[in-house]
Amino acid sequence: MFLRLLKRFILSLALIVFIGDMGFGQALEFMDLGVLEGEFKRFKRTITWTNRGEKDVDLNLWTDHSNLKFEEGSTKVRSGESIDIPINIALPTEAGDYEYELRLLDGDDFLLHGYQLTFKVLQGELDVFKAYRNVYWPFRTKEEVFNLKAGYRGDTLKAQFDVYNLGGEDLLDLDKLTVSDSIQVSFSSDQVNHHQFAQMQISFASNDASQLGFQRKIVKIYQESKLLVALPIQYTLLPRTDEPSGARLYSNIINYDFKVIKVGQSKDVVISLANNGNELLEIEKMESNCDCLAFNQISSISPGSSQRLRVTFNAKGRLGLEKKTIAIFSNDPKKPVQVLSFRAHVK
Repeated sequence: MFLRLLKRFILSLALIVFIGDMGFGQALEFMDLGVLEGEFKRFKRTITWTNRGEKDVDLNLWTDHSNLKFEEGSTKVRSGESIDIPINIALPTEAGDYEYELRLLDGDDFLLHGYQLTFKVLQGELDVFKAYRNVYWPFRTKEEVFNLKAGYRGDTLKAQFDVYNLGGEDLLDLDKLTVSDSIQVSFSSDQVNHHQFAQMQISFASNDASQLGFQRKIVKIYQESKLLVALPIQYTLLPRTDEPSGARLYSNIINYDFKVIKVGQSKDVVISLANNGNELLEIEKMESNCDCLAFNQISSISPGSSQRLRVTFNAKGRLGLEKKTIAIFSNDPKKPVQVLSFRAHVK
């Protein structure tokens, strides 16, 4: 520890002495590269440096460690110009904490800027791959199933989990994820770099139509219509003691996207309608606001049972973004009208 502090002091002193009248005035920069998995052998990163001096410089790079590689030779950097510096680190075979030094020098070997690169190397079979052994690509986690535990109908169940990005690339724009109308997934940051940890929160907003009891399902998380990851979740939903008796209509799909449909073609989806109450569910009427939606009629559902509703979207004579609904009128005292929404992009 003493030698490390002494090393940093000498480097900081060198910055002050060598910059002199160059006018750059840049201080030593400590850069944490995070946790790196040793089994991948190499780590690549791009560092951006800006010439804030008044003079153009011929930039050269120097390091104190042979494991740190970069493109050798001199590069002209004009005053005010920024340059990307790709670096490549051959990771040590031993687990532990490491520090490498990278200096930016001008043509006369004057020090322009200094980087102290710090990182931690894990032995996969001893650290990440042992504790985070469950793979939900691109993540590794400790959990085999993500448990939101138990709550009452109408509650929002939520839990946080640690995840490790082992997908081979940085994950960007994690604030633009889509899951479903009742389950939400968010991350502690909108960017999780490769070989880094993050916290993931899963929340389920239950309502009066949510199915009671122990539930286990696969949640698919999409990013710009591309499947990012599929996660198994489980929870237990309990009835509230003040809930009145009666029929309860539950639909496993409230909002459905048929996505892209060609003009003249059709697509269908099967929806499960269930009665979670303790009395017969009587469906008085089912109607749509468009004849482009065809569906089978259901008259009643016994307590604790379900029936299949097949909905077909016909794109004949349609064009563009379509948003249509089906309204179900029943004797459910809590929600006498249940509206199912459908959308499609007809091209």
